[in-house]
Amino acid sequence: MGYAVLELLKNLPLQKDDTLIVYSAKAIKKDVLITPHINILVPKSLLGKFFYFLRLKERPDVMLFMAPLLPLWLPRKVKAIVLCQELASQKTPIEGLRDRLLAVVRDHILMPICLSRATKIVAASHATKQDIHQFYTVSEEKVVVIYDGCQDFTHVTPASIKFLEGKTPFFFFTGRVKRRKNVHGIVSAFISLIERTGILCNLIIAGGHGGSYYESMQKELREHHLEGRVFFLGYVSVEELVALYKNAVAFVFPSYNEGFGMPPVEAMSLGLPVITSNISSTAEVVADAGLLVDPYSVDDISNAMERIYTDQALRAELITKGYERSKRFSWATSGKELAETLRSL
Repeated sequence: MGYAVLELLKNLPLQKDDTLIVYSAKAIKKDVLITPHINILVPKSLLGKFFYFLRLKERPDVMLFMAPLLPLWLPRKVKAIVLCQELASQKTPIEGLRDRLLAVVRDHILMPICLSRATKIVAASHATKQDIHQFYTVSEEKVVVIYDGCQDFTHVTPASIKFLEGKTPFFFFTGRVKRRKNVHGIVSAFISLIERTGILCNLIIAGGHGGSYYESMQKELREHHLEGRVFFLGYVSVEELVALYKNAVAFVFPSYNEGFGMPPVEAMSLGLPVITSNISSTAEVVADAGLLVDPYSVDDISNAMERIYTDQALRAELITKGYERSKRFSWATSGKELAETLRSL
């Protein structure tokens, strides 16, 4: 999310008489955001922020909030735009009493008020726009779809192939290891693939992991004696990430819900075939440039993995289509469309 916010601000095409004010709880380093701006520090605490905006000295024409929540009070003349990357907890079960209580306060008390007060809502995909319309009483005209971009890896030198010794060939997933990402579905599909076909390949998962969800996957791998074929790497560097994208057999990303789906676009931009969900925004973003599967069907995911592994013609076709598809998403385009929305108000 921080990356998306930074890229949007970096790619706002400012005109001569535009003034960009960035409110933050921590000073922004000049080499992080080179776009001309005024940085105003606000209190870190929630209560402190409330009183700051209650006494807001500046009177911006438009204020852009990087989440679908607004301060409890804003000057009446200030028009507010909120960014909504996704609606997650409204669509997927939440574990833990504390998280469920927070979700009730945020999603059922605060967000209806904030979305009704916002002048415009920017959604990261048409799927997210439909979710907003479904869960909240918001007119479709109020919601503008501006796609995210993806990281530009042009100037990144991939990590040495030694980083992957003993792990190739492999299927790849990157993202936080949590239920909504359906990582357990990937692991179960991989187990099915190996036991059905005897294919000699591995599975690499990059991203933060731990807790009962992670342990349930390890338990299943031990039961099938395949724990040595699945590698949980934790967080990786950008150089390692690019090496993983460039050397994998396919990128497997069958999430139950996504607001946009940046990793599949990254994979396509680096010539890696994509297997992703036929629901939510990923079907919209990847379209026919990847294999779309039912995320609730382990067999569907497993069969798609087998097809890409065994059918080189299909793999080559998806690489070509994916590379062309990825060109449709850039932060320069996102920034331009966001600036047009700001100026329209």
